[in-house]
Amino acid sequence: MSCPCDEFNFPVKLKIGTGQEWLSRALGGFPDWRMAILNSIGRQPELYQWRARGEQDLGMMLVDMGAYLFDSVSFYDSFVANESYIKTAFREGTDRKLISILGYIPRPAMSAQVWLAAEAEGKKVINMEKATAFRSAEFDGNVPQVFETEQAISLDPRVNKYKIDRVKLDDIPGIINSFLVIPNTVRLKENDPLLLVFNESNRRVAYVDKIENISLRSKKPTLKIILKSDITVPANSKFSELRVYTPGNATGLWTFSTAISGTQYDLESTRPIRAGSYVILEHKGVLRGRKVTSADKQQLTLFASSTSTIKDTSDTVTGSVVSPAVKTTVTRINLDNIVSWPDPVYENNITIYFNLVEAAKIVTPDKETLIDNDVISIPDYIDESRVPVSSLLFEDVYKEGIQSGGTLDYINHEVIVDVNTAWDKLLMAPVNVFGNAFIASRGETVIDEILGVGDATQEYQEFKLKQKPLSYLPTNNSKGYSSTLSVRVGNILWDEVDTFYATSKDDTVYVVRHNEENETYIKFGGAARLPTAAEVTASYRYGAGSEVPPAESITQLAKPIDGITNVKNILPAFGGGDAESMDEIKYYAPRSALLLGRTVSLLDIEAAANQVSGVKAVKALWRWDKVRSEKRAIIYYIGDAQLSSSILSSLKAMSEPDAPIEVKQSLPQTANIQINLVINQDYSHKLVIADVQTILYEVPSAGFKGGLLRAEKLGPEGIVYNSHMIDAIMEVNGVNDIESITFDSTILTGYGRQPEPEHYFEFGELGTLSSGININGVV
Repeated sequence: MSCPCDEFNFPVKLKIGTGQEWLSRALGGFPDWRMAILNSIGRQPELYQWRARGEQDLGMMLVDMGAYLFDSVSFYDSFVANESYIKTAFREGTDRKLISILGYIPRPAMSAQVWLAAEAEGKKVINMEKATAFRSAEFDGNVPQVFETEQAISLDPRVNKYKIDRVKLDDIPGIINSFLVIPNTVRLKENDPLLLVFNESNRRVAYVDKIENISLRSKKPTLKIILKSDITVPANSKFSELRVYTPGNATGLWTFSTAISGTQYDLESTRPIRAGSYVILEHKGVLRGRKVTSADKQQLTLFASSTSTIKDTSDTVTGSVVSPAVKTTVTRINLDNIVSWPDPVYENNITIYFNLVEAAKIVTPDKETLIDNDVISIPDYIDESRVPVSSLLFEDVYKEGIQSGGTLDYINHEVIVDVNTAWDKLLMAPVNVFGNAFIASRGETVIDEILGVGDATQEYQEFKLKQKPLSYLPTNNSKGYSSTLSVRVGNILWDEVDTFYATSKDDTVYVVRHNEENETYIKFGGAARLPTAAEVTASYRYGAGSEVPPAESITQLAKPIDGITNVKNILPAFGGGDAESMDEIKYYAPRSALLLGRTVSLLDIEAAANQVSGVKAVKALWRWDKVRSEKRAIIYYIGDAQLSSSILSSLKAMSEPDAPIEVKQSLPQTANIQINLVINQDYSHKLVIADVQTILYEVPSAGFKGGLLRAEKLGPEGIVYNSHMIDAIMEVNGVNDIESITFDSTILTGYGRQPEPEHYFEFGELGTLSSGININGVV
């Protein structure tokens, strides 16, 4: 009979896999260790005869003490092991200490930025000081936010606001069947023949079908002439050069003999037709247009001359009388080209229309949209601005806006858009441009806040700012941001460094750290100590976070400024971000450490671009640039258009100076998906649909890109894979089968769907009219 202790196997060998959320290193508790010690006693020759098991036995006391010690060591071994890794550490502050070993500095709360346009009154230039403050209204349950200018700005009333002339669509399409005219110039009615002259050698003819009043967005009175047939337009024709003529008179051809010889036509009578004029020829409802090259008068014979005999009563010829020929004068014209007809021509069936007059004045159509490569005309801009203009704001009729680099040309009365600025939307006419545009960033300024005094006897000293969070602004550097904090010790400016590593005892520097409550601590002593009794002061701005005011919410100055009458907030604020959460730190810190401060591969570029605040997703691709004849790294990102410069500067700072890098904003492509499920009757249909919605569209969080159809998950040019959706949906409890998946009104077949180049799929928001996800009729 075997003893139970013979089967006891403790401690077991540790097997810890990768990616664990918790390291289970505790091998066992007190009973396990006690049994293990007792089990091992029999294997020691010196203790073969030991049989004591009483509570008062010294040997048992030592066994119990050993088991207690091993239990404690095992517990603390597990505790220390978990606290040694970023992913498994759970004590407050441990993870921040661990990431400091990597040299990773968590991203602080970022201040949003906003483009504003001020309108100045009077005739003089108005000067705004640095840190001029603007206040938003309350929005979405958030208290008003303050935005300040980052530098002094001068405003010129001359460039407040200009209405942009509508762009003219002067190029005529290849085929037309109508055109626009000015109402009070029209000399037409239905069924009238028309001659359309595009240029000297290109003419077309047609009948008027009907004339309609139309309403244009420009509100200009306009008529539309609709033709009975399509007109093929000569290449490179312009509306501004098109002339339309209608007949003043009509005539027939000479009928007593042949009236047509090549390009020569004899009319039925004399007509006031001149060389160089146009005529329209009509035969059985077919029209031809020609130009008269010559016109003169010709005598044509109606009746030829004849001789009559005179006879007496006896019928004897006594003489003769000669009757002269009967003649008439007609107009003979020569045309510039021979006229051909589809049917046999009978000269008495041809009508020639002449004395053509202008039928109406053509209206060059207005383009209803405005894009960056249009000629942008502002005819009212006649006096040159007295301050430099380098940024512009545009606003269309629907309050949609665009910020663009550019300037104003008072000589040609035009807006010159920066060629490096790409607009991300169409503007609908009419559009206004604002020249006094500037950028402001979130934060309120604090000047010379007293933090404390120095004490040279202390190796380290630390102070906390009174206001939070400290504002950080987007900057073109490797981090992508910079601090608004400046610290003076005894009125001498000290410098901020990321770490005291490699500093000397004489370096007047400090480091800045933030806790999870966004409180800011300034630490001295890793280099030079603070001088005794030296006053330490800080100037900074505070205010940051991801919640940003929408467009039209920042319309007032925090303090009135003489001469400024209005503030336009055409675009929403952008670029704000919360401080990196601990979950985000655990996710991104190890990845960023792999960069070692440089980007080499596309994966490095994506990792670096993802660290820019406000970027939702990134995709880097090698693509051939035909213009530069080189392969370039194109970085597509999902986020605000204004982030592109921050992303590019951050990547340039981490790459070779001549690295071929280009950053482009990925644009949304609206998509709709309809899923019909077979749901088990034993389950709540509502809850099953909610679970499927979560699988497909769960909101992203730290280290988690969200559901399968989220833009953050798919990324730029991301493919919606059929198999991925089916696998995920079928894992949901209560789903028996998938009847169909329809994508943009067509059955989803094959491997999946991919958006257009440089786009990403956007499915809107669940539960709203914009939702593009429909599951069994639920959006």
